[in-house]
Amino acid sequence: MNRTLLGVVLALSTLFFGSRSFATDSLKYITIDSLMIIGQGFDQSIVKYGRLPKSMESDFRPELKFLATNSAGVAVRFRSNSSTISIKWKLIHNYNMDHMAATGVRGVDLYTYLDDRWHYIGTARPKSSGKENVSTVISNMTAQNREYLVYLPLYDGVESLEIGVEPSSNISFPQSNQLVKSDSKKPIVFYGTSITQGGCASRPGMAYPSILSRMLNRETINLGFSGNGRMDFAMAKSIAQIDCDAVVLDCLPNTTAQSLRDSADRFISYLLDKMPNVKFFMVENPNFPYLVVDSKTKMALEEENGVWRELFAKYTKEGRENIYYIRGDNLIGEDGESTVDGIHFTDLGFLRYATQLLNHVKIVDIDGN
Repeated sequence: MNRTLLGVVLALSTLFFGSRSFATDSLKYITIDSLMIIGQGFDQSIVKYGRLPKSMESDFRPELKFLATNSAGVAVRFRSNSSTISIKWKLIHNYNMDHMAATGVRGVDLYTYLDDRWHYIGTARPKSSGKENVSTVISNMTAQNREYLVYLPLYDGVESLEIGVEPSSNISFPQSNQLVKSDSKKPIVFYGTSITQGGCASRPGMAYPSILSRMLNRETINLGFSGNGRMDFAMAKSIAQIDCDAVVLDCLPNTTAQSLRDSADRFISYLLDKMPNVKFFMVENPNFPYLVVDSKTKMALEEENGVWRELFAKYTKEGRENIYYIRGDNLIGEDGESTVDGIHFTDLGFLRYATQLLNHVKIVDIDGN
């Protein structure tokens, strides 16, 4: 491509894809602290928009404390009649990954509620360098009140986040009950691994707990910890503090058959005893694509799944009626096209996974009615 043509392409790219950022300086910005924050399980976290309780900080391994600063699953609900929505946010780490889009790692997603469902309308894209970002996500809307949902970054955290709207417009707490905290409809907690946290979604709204949240119209709490979903007992004690309707245990990709024998029964039995009215779901390893040729790992995962099934049989024999089992068969399809590296999911993988989990969760009366 010659330089003249390249210049034209870059100019057109700026015209069509960069033009939405022009109005950011003329907007008024409202901190999310004055709006409704959802997706946090604890009143006080280790960091402001984090995911583990401050009161137990000394009980967690350093790896868990670091990952707790990632804001995966934390979201904001609000209502506004602005024709433009902008996001201004300051990152904690400005983290990068070699197999995950920057929009998923440290970007911010915007949804609006129309026609009885959540519609994705844009992503605030982070800069390639620096912790401070501002991005006009959508403009040219008709000036009417709409309900909005903003997802914070999956693999970074934010020191601050502000919503930008037109100076003459209003912005307030939501007025509809979509994804709003309610005593009659409590959250679902997801405990697991990097896959649960959202690796490697292209943007925050595509992590499977968030997809399920929109499918079920229910708040979800993401306690996925990349490489560290190892059933630390401190995590069981943390989960037991959350007032929720269901807990999904999806940690097997970070455990082994032996570590399950060593830790899983204590972890799960504690939760079952502490949360007798909560529904629990034990999820097997999915059929990762690389297992078609890696026979050694396939045998190890089959052994691990076997230990998991034996634990479930034990709880059933004990008369525990609030625990359910989800097999790994076909959770991400059988065509091998659901991951970026054989393990971590693409958006396709996350959508398939959420759809399959939905089929199990929706047949259980998690509200206890």
